[in-house]
Amino acid sequence: MSPENAARTLEAFYNVDVSALAMQVRVPMLVMHSRGDARVPFDEGGKLAAMIPGARFVPLESRNHVLLENEAAWQPFMAEVRDFLGPASAPAAHGVHGATGEAALTGAERDVLRLVAQGLDNDAIARQLKKREKTLCNQVSRIFNKLGVRTRAEAIVHVRDRGSRT
Repeated sequence: MSPENAARTLEAFYNVDVSALAMQVRVPMLVMHSRGDARVPFDEGGKLAAMIPGARFVPLESRNHVLLENEAAWQPFMAEVRDFLGPASAPAAHGVHGATGEAALTGAERDVLRLVAQGLDNDAIARQLKKREKTLCNQVSRIFNKLGVRTRAEAIVHVRDRGSRT
Protein backbone atom coordinates (compact mmCIF):
# COMPACT_ATOMS: atom_id res chain seq x y z
CA MET A 1 0.00 0.00 0.00
CA SER A 2 1.33 3.41 -0.84
CA PRO A 3 1.90 5.91 2.01
CA GLU A 4 -0.92 8.06 0.60
CA ASN A 5 -3.39 5.14 0.59
CA ALA A 6 -2.29 4.11 4.09
CA ALA A 7 -2.94 7.65 5.33
CA ARG A 8 -6.40 7.71 3.68
CA THR A 9 -7.25 4.31 5.15
CA LEU A 10 -6.24 5.39 8.65
CA GLU A 11 -8.20 8.62 8.28
CA ALA A 12 -11.29 6.65 7.24
CA PHE A 13 -10.92 4.34 10.27
CA TYR A 14 -10.70 7.28 12.64
CA ASN A 15 -13.73 9.01 11.11
CA VAL A 16 -16.10 6.04 11.36
CA ASP A 17 -18.93 6.71 13.82
CA VAL A 18 -20.89 3.62 14.84
CA SER A 19 -22.72 5.18 17.79
CA ALA A 20 -26.18 5.10 16.15
CA LEU A 21 -25.68 1.49 15.09
CA ALA A 22 -24.26 0.47 18.48
CA MET A 23 -27.43 1.64 20.23
CA GLN A 24 -29.46 -0.70 17.99
CA VAL A 25 -27.57 -3.87 18.96
CA ARG A 26 -29.97 -6.31 20.61
CA VAL A 27 -27.74 -9.31 21.29
CA PRO A 28 -25.45 -10.04 24.23
CA MET A 29 -22.17 -8.17 23.76
CA LEU A 30 -18.82 -8.48 25.46
CA VAL A 31 -16.39 -5.60 24.92
CA MET A 32 -12.82 -6.13 26.07
CA HIS A 33 -10.04 -3.57 25.81
CA SER A 34 -6.42 -3.43 26.91
CA ARG A 35 -5.63 -0.64 29.37
CA GLY A 36 -2.33 0.14 27.67
CA ASP A 37 -3.52 -0.22 24.05
CA ALA A 38 -1.38 2.24 22.07
CA ARG A 39 -3.52 1.93 18.93
CA VAL A 40 -6.98 2.71 20.34
CA PRO A 41 -7.36 4.76 23.53
CA PHE A 42 -8.63 2.70 26.47
CA ASP A 43 -11.59 5.03 27.08
CA GLU A 44 -12.98 4.18 23.64
CA GLY A 45 -13.67 0.58 24.71
CA GLY A 46 -15.72 1.80 27.66
CA LYS A 47 -17.56 4.32 25.51
CA LEU A 48 -18.47 1.63 22.98
CA ALA A 49 -19.72 -0.73 25.68
CA ALA A 50 -21.80 2.09 27.21
CA MET A 51 -23.54 2.67 23.86
CA ILE A 52 -24.60 -0.98 23.45
CA PRO A 53 -27.64 -1.90 25.56
CA GLY A 54 -26.69 -4.58 28.08
CA ALA A 55 -23.05 -4.82 26.95
CA ARG A 56 -20.43 -5.88 29.46
CA PHE A 57 -17.05 -4.12 29.48
CA VAL A 58 -13.94 -5.96 30.65
CA PRO A 59 -10.62 -4.12 30.96
CA LEU A 60 -7.54 -6.22 30.26
CA GLU A 61 -4.11 -5.66 31.77
CA SER A 62 -2.04 -5.44 28.61
CA ARG A 63 -0.23 -2.91 26.46
CA ASN A 64 -1.08 -4.75 23.26
CA HIS A 65 -3.92 -4.05 20.85
CA VAL A 66 -3.96 -7.76 19.98
CA LEU A 67 -3.23 -10.03 22.93
CA LEU A 68 -0.42 -12.53 22.77
CA GLU A 69 -0.83 -16.03 24.16
CA ASN A 70 2.23 -15.68 26.42
CA GLU A 71 1.13 -12.53 28.27
CA ALA A 72 -0.64 -12.35 31.63
CA ALA A 73 -3.90 -10.98 30.17
CA TRP A 74 -4.35 -14.03 27.92
CA GLN A 75 -5.85 -16.33 30.56
CA PRO A 76 -8.35 -13.74 31.89
CA PHE A 77 -9.26 -12.94 28.27
CA MET A 78 -9.90 -16.61 27.46
CA ALA A 79 -11.88 -17.13 30.69
CA GLU A 80 -14.13 -14.15 29.85
CA VAL A 81 -14.69 -15.39 26.30
CA ARG A 82 -15.53 -18.92 27.49
CA ASP A 83 -17.87 -17.58 30.17
CA PHE A 84 -19.57 -15.30 27.63
CA LEU A 85 -19.98 -18.04 25.01
CA GLY A 86 -21.17 -20.64 27.48
CA PRO A 87 -20.48 -24.34 27.90
CA ALA A 88 -20.33 -25.23 24.20
CA SER A 89 -17.12 -23.18 23.93
CA ALA A 90 -15.32 -24.76 26.89
CA PRO A 91 -12.78 -27.49 26.24
CA ALA A 92 -14.10 -30.90 27.23
CA ALA A 93 -12.92 -32.15 30.60
CA HIS A 94 -10.97 -35.44 30.52
CA GLY A 95 -11.91 -36.03 26.89
CA VAL A 96 -15.65 -36.20 27.60
CA HIS A 97 -17.58 -33.90 25.28
CA GLY A 98 -20.69 -32.07 26.48
CA ALA A 99 -19.89 -32.36 30.19
CA THR A 100 -22.86 -31.52 32.39
CA GLY A 101 -23.53 -31.21 36.09
CA GLU A 102 -21.68 -29.23 38.68
CA ALA A 103 -18.27 -30.34 37.41
CA ALA A 104 -19.02 -28.38 34.21
CA LEU A 105 -19.63 -25.10 36.08
CA THR A 106 -17.07 -22.33 35.93
CA GLY A 107 -15.99 -20.58 39.13
CA ALA A 108 -18.19 -17.62 38.24
CA GLU A 109 -21.16 -19.94 37.70
CA ARG A 110 -20.55 -21.61 41.07
CA ASP A 111 -20.66 -18.15 42.69
CA VAL A 112 -24.01 -17.47 41.03
CA LEU A 113 -25.40 -20.91 41.97
CA ARG A 114 -24.39 -20.36 45.61
CA LEU A 115 -26.40 -17.12 45.66
CA VAL A 116 -29.37 -18.72 43.87
CA ALA A 117 -29.33 -21.44 46.54
CA GLN A 118 -29.49 -18.72 49.19
CA GLY A 119 -32.77 -17.58 47.64
CA LEU A 120 -31.55 -14.33 46.06
CA ASP A 121 -33.24 -13.14 42.88
CA ASN A 122 -31.35 -12.17 39.71
CA ASP A 123 -31.42 -8.45 40.52
CA ALA A 124 -29.87 -8.99 43.97
CA ILE A 125 -27.27 -11.41 42.59
CA ALA A 126 -26.36 -9.03 39.76
CA ARG A 127 -25.88 -6.18 42.23
CA GLN A 128 -23.79 -8.31 44.58
CA LEU A 129 -21.56 -9.65 41.79
CA LYS A 130 -21.50 -6.30 39.96
CA LYS A 131 -22.94 -7.75 36.75
CA ARG A 132 -25.68 -6.53 34.48
CA GLU A 133 -28.98 -8.27 35.14
CA LYS A 134 -29.21 -9.49 31.51
CA THR A 135 -25.72 -11.04 31.79
CA LEU A 136 -26.72 -12.69 35.06
CA CYS A 137 -29.98 -14.00 33.54
CA ASN A 138 -28.01 -15.61 30.69
CA GLN A 139 -25.57 -17.11 33.17
CA VAL A 140 -28.41 -18.58 35.29
CA SER A 141 -29.85 -20.17 32.14
CA ARG A 142 -26.48 -21.76 31.32
CA ILE A 143 -26.20 -23.04 34.91
CA PHE A 144 -29.67 -24.57 34.75
CA ASN A 145 -28.79 -26.26 31.43
CA LYS A 146 -25.58 -27.68 32.85
CA LEU A 147 -27.35 -28.96 35.97
CA GLY A 148 -30.35 -30.28 34.04
CA VAL A 149 -32.84 -28.23 36.06
CA ARG A 150 -35.63 -25.93 34.88
CA THR A 151 -36.42 -23.73 37.86
CA ARG A 152 -34.75 -21.94 40.76
CA ALA A 153 -36.47 -24.34 43.14
CA GLU A 154 -34.95 -27.32 41.32
CA ALA A 155 -31.53 -25.64 41.44
CA ILE A 156 -31.88 -25.09 45.20
CA VAL A 157 -32.87 -28.74 45.70
CA HIS A 158 -29.93 -29.80 43.53
CA VAL A 159 -27.52 -27.85 45.73
CA ARG A 160 -29.11 -29.15 48.94
CA ASP A 161 -29.33 -32.81 47.88
CA ARG A 162 -25.94 -33.12 46.24
CA GLY A 163 -23.87 -31.35 48.86
CA SER A 164 -22.82 -28.74 46.33
CA ARG A 165 -19.24 -27.51 46.35
CA THR A 166 -20.39 -23.94 45.63
